[in-house]
Amino acid sequence: MVKRKSNEQSIKDVINDLFESNHMKGKLAEINIINNWEKLVGNLIAKNTSKIYFNKGKLYLHIDSAPLRNELNYSRSKIVELVNKEAGVELIDDVVVR
Repeated sequence: MVKRKSNEQSIKDVINDLFESNHMKGKLAEINIINNWEKLVGNLIAKNTSKIYFNKGKLYLHIDSAPLRNELNYSRSKIVELVNKEAGVELIDDVVVR
C-alpha cells in the first residue's frame, strides 16, 4: 500500500501564502503601523497626529502642534528605522511631516 502525501498546512501559513501571492504583505504592514501608531511613538505624538498615511515609500504625518512638528522633522531617520523595524520589511525610506 502506498502512503498518501500529506497536504496539510496551518491556517497561518495559508494566509501568509495568500498575502504574498497577491502582493498584499506591504499593505498589511501599513495597516498594522497605523493601528499601532500610539504604541510605536507614544501618547504625546499620537495625540497630536491628525492624519497618517503611506504613499510611494513615504510616510506622511499631519501634526497639529508646530513645535512637535519641528522636532519630528529632526527625528525623521529615527522614525524610518522605527517603522521599518516594526513592519519587519523596508516599508518606507522617508517621512514627510506636515
